Amino acid sequence: MQVNAEGEDTESERAEVHFLAALLDELMRKVLSAGVLTQAELNEVEAAAAKRVGGVPRAW
Repeated sequence: MQVNAEGEDTESERAEVHFLAALLDELMRKVLSAGVLTQAELNEVEAAAAKRVGGVPRAW
């Protein structure tokens, strides 16, 4: 375990974020392929999330 100056396990946190991002990506793909949401609706979700965290939305 690597701990930063604030005593946080940043490597573990980074791994968790990558896992959650991959999980969300797979879920959104399944939602799209199942017809639960349209591509336009997924783009709206992506845009809202990107705005919330200050990122750039990806296109679905």
